[in-house]
Amino acid sequence: MTVVKKLALLAAVAASIAALPDSAAYAAGSGGSMSTPSIPDVQRERTPEDLAKSAYNAGYRHIKKAAKLEEDAAEATKPEKKQKALDKAQSAYEKALGEFAKATDNAPAMHEAWNYIGYAQRKLGRYDSALSAYGEALRLKPDYAQAIEYRGEAYLGLNRLEDARKAYLDLFAGSRDLAGQLLTAMKSYVEQRRTAPNGVDTQALEQFAQWVSERETIALQTAMLDTGAGSSASWR
Repeated sequence: MTVVKKLALLAAVAASIAALPDSAAYAAGSGGSMSTPSIPDVQRERTPEDLAKSAYNAGYRHIKKAAKLEEDAAEATKPEKKQKALDKAQSAYEKALGEFAKATDNAPAMHEAWNYIGYAQRKLGRYDSALSAYGEALRLKPDYAQAIEYRGEAYLGLNRLEDARKAYLDLFAGSRDLAGQLLTAMKSYVEQRRTAPNGVDTQALEQFAQWVSERETIALQTAMLDTGAGSSASWR
């Protein structure tokens, strides 16, 4: 066979392979069947649900990164290192916020994403925006306990103590673990405001501190009853 004929044959083979769909070419190259591509959905257009899930997962990774940075800041002994970690955490929360916003743009009914929009906004100190997002999450899923807990912490940030109390009582009735989480946040709030009142009335703060102490006692007593033989059923 002449060189010219060889070149012509090679060109024809190359043209026939280029004309195959990507999935079929992959199957042929890997020994698969031409009629059953190995990757049937390679060229499938991503749905809004796909995009929402991808954005949600990306946002959650930023949330985890921010939480780790906050831990680093708490453990830092040098002020400059502490501040650097906190600044990076804030940046991670901003990135998380952007991803969760993408998720709700593609799936407006994704209550989990709305909840984390609220979480990121709260961590950035934007309490009113956080409450709006938690409200949307709870509109979509009224019994969403995590959003109730997070919203309770946002109420604390705004010194809305009565609303925080109600959030705790709602959680205590249905989710003891999250109620305990909010109670811990309430105790931290009291300690912080005693040092830096930040607009809260001193008398109101001490009344709230007393209520928190009472609720902690009740929670401990209830836990003891729940773990006692036969007492769980009788308590309920």
